[in-house]
Amino acid sequence: MHRSRLLATALATALATLVALPAAAATDTVATVNGRPVPRAQLDFIIKEQIRQGRPASPDLSRQAREELIGREVLAQEAERKLGRSEALKTRIEFMRQQALLNALREDFFLNTQPADAEVRKMYDTLSSRAGEREYRVRHILVADEAQAKSLQEQLGKGARFEDLAKAHSKDSDSAPAGGLLEWTSEGQFSPEFAAVLPQMTRGKVGDAPVRSGAGWHLIRLEDVRPAQPPRFEDVKPRIVESLIEQKWRSYVKELQARAVVK
Repeated sequence: MHRSRLLATALATALATLVALPAAAATDTVATVNGRPVPRAQLDFIIKEQIRQGRPASPDLSRQAREELIGREVLAQEAERKLGRSEALKTRIEFMRQQALLNALREDFFLNTQPADAEVRKMYDTLSSRAGEREYRVRHILVADEAQAKSLQEQLGKGARFEDLAKAHSKDSDSAPAGGLLEWTSEGQFSPEFAAVLPQMTRGKVGDAPVRSGAGWHLIRLEDVRPAQPPRFEDVKPRIVESLIEQKWRSYVKELQARAVVK
């Protein structure tokens, strides 16, 4: 990685253009630029971020980080000399300061919030029940209007291959190249209109009429059906935990906003 990218994630250093660093003891600095100390804490922060992103610790990493810090300090001092009184720049830096604080608060919240096992299990059970009792393997052709859907239905009745029509006409760019195939999907993942017709369909047959949903008009052919096979709890637990923490974070933010005194 080029050394110019070493500080890409170091948001705290963005304030250096206007905010002078406090005096530090010699042992707490990695360099002094025009009489201004460069704190060792900044070097430690950069190295820690780089290691967290997968770069191994090494003397070369420390050297590059130190050179980058010195170069930034030189430019920061020049920016402060030329632009330090700019209200626009002060506003920008204040916004960046707030963003850095917000990011730090969110990170701290996520690190120190752990849902109870009962919460995680409850959400897993809820999601599993919503998925439904069956899974379907279907092909569909999605078009924009009813007239085109009926026209394609007539072509199917005259012997046209479903797969060919799906490739040529379906608006579903994900399934069209595969002849409209949607691999095993739980009934709860289909739109209500789509899911409603599936229990009445016969394997290998196209539905009697196009089905309208919020996405458009569907021609559907049922390939197969089987009992639902929800993912194992252990496999999805990390995603459920993350989702629960995200919900708690949103509630925390709303609570803070509700308590704030705004005039």
